[in-house]
Amino acid sequence: MRSHALFIFELLTFFVSFLILLVKPTDARGYHGGGGGGGHGGGGRHSQHHTHRKSSGNCYSSTNRNDIRLWNGTAPGAIGKDPCLDVPFLRKFPAQGGVETGRKNPPAILLIPGGGYGRLTNKKEQDPVAEYFASLGVTTFILYYRLVETDGTYRYPVPMQDGQRALKLIRARAKDLGVDGQKVGVFGYSAGGHLATTITTHSESDFGLTSHDAIDETNGQPDFLGLGYPVISMALSSNSRKHLLNGYAGTDLENLKKSLSGEQNVTPQMPPVFLFTSLDDEVISSQNSVLFQRALEAAKVPAEVHLFQHGKHGAGLATDQPEEKVWPELFHQWLLRNYFLSTMVYTCTVSRWIQVSGLTETRRWKKIRKHKHIKQKGKTTGPRVRTMIQRENRSV
Repeated sequence: MRSHALFIFELLTFFVSFLILLVKPTDARGYHGGGGGGGHGGGGRHSQHHTHRKSSGNCYSSTNRNDIRLWNGTAPGAIGKDPCLDVPFLRKFPAQGGVETGRKNPPAILLIPGGGYGRLTNKKEQDPVAEYFASLGVTTFILYYRLVETDGTYRYPVPMQDGQRALKLIRARAKDLGVDGQKVGVFGYSAGGHLATTITTHSESDFGLTSHDAIDETNGQPDFLGLGYPVISMALSSNSRKHLLNGYAGTDLENLKKSLSGEQNVTPQMPPVFLFTSLDDEVISSQNSVLFQRALEAAKVPAEVHLFQHGKHGAGLATDQPEEKVWPELFHQWLLRNYFLSTMVYTCTVSRWIQVSGLTETRRWKKIRKHKHIKQKGKTTGPRVRTMIQRENRSV
């Protein structure tokens, strides 16, 4: 009797186990494509299912007039149409005060936040920085590029394709966007600094882009390169390297580590560089910046490098960092010295008040309206008047 009951129990156990196997869900992260080698043109591995994909939190909105898709249709290599995952886009922050009468369109900056190529969650490197650049008279575009997923989807070269496309789009559509197409720079933080450096050192490459249009024929070399605590070298271990080169191995990996190390690809043709970092950065070794500085000096590329003793990775404008907080003004002055920005030239006549950053300055105008360097009948003010304004912190 006991053996018969044991037999019935084992039979029921087997039957229940069989039912569990039938209804057990499959792994939502499938692998599509090859392993570590090859596949540079399409980003390698792709996820076939979307159930467990993690949203970046930065989503394209068709109702936001300042959101600009990098491609009108599906982006090359996109595996879906999720506006938070598969649609790379720009978010525009217009130069404050607009375009003054008689003034050319303002310069533009492509701002690339960091996050190890796997996330874009540090808000300090996004809106506050874009708003600061815009306050200087620079129209700023934050780039929300596709991020590498856990299965390798959107690994190299997809972020580079997005970064290069963004810069070319700004230049190609400069007139429509209201910017100076001859003054388009790029500024990147951390992994975004690596992306900014890579599209600068490899501006002639299309990074294996599978489809092209007229925008892709535009000059892809930025007019200046700005960097904040950047990742530069793929020879140094970092989460950026881990994510960007996810799945690559052997010769392919070694070749990519070399070609994607900024310090090994500097040429005398590079644009001027501004860089800041702290020597005690606990996330990204300052050795990245030191190696890059040496390479820039060897190639005689104009560069202003600030190595602060103390700072914090991910600080953005670094307003809470005693040493690093000066970098925004240092960058502003660097833009002025390199003629990417200039003191605003004001158009005025004796019958109207001079406009300074969009504000009517009655007292100041009364003080300088009879200055011998002011030209009448709507012509521009002379250099001494502009210097007087600049001395009162009204430069742009």
